[in-house]
Amino acid sequence: MSERRVRGISEGIYQAAARSYWLSPRLVGRIGGLRRARDELSLGHLLDLMEEVQADVAALDRAAPELPSIGVSGEIRVPAERRQEFLADLRTTLEDLFTRYGGTEGDAFKLAVACYPKGEDRD
Repeated sequence: MSERRVRGISEGIYQAAARSYWLSPRLVGRIGGLRRARDELSLGHLLDLMEEVQADVAALDRAAPELPSIGVSGEIRVPAERRQEFLADLRTTLEDLFTRYGGTEGDAFKLAVACYPKGEDRD
């Protein structure tokens, strides 16, 4: 790090050392300046959703006697020619849940589902 004075203000100058960085889309906005319509199949939308879930969970009162929740994770293998069918089935199943339990009565629960290519195996 080096410093210089600019108009009476000390300015710190840092040099990046990592090979790559991930910056939150909510922090810096969409690179390129144009905000495109949110595409529910995009990885950018998925990152936004995960940030929302993280903020929601962090804001919960952990001292509360009951915090009913569920976390489910698994791996599903879908042949390339059936990807669209799988995503359509997933959407239909979730829409059915929202329809059955989407009234105005009772406790509100947030349901966030993430479906993405797994990538390389991580140990």
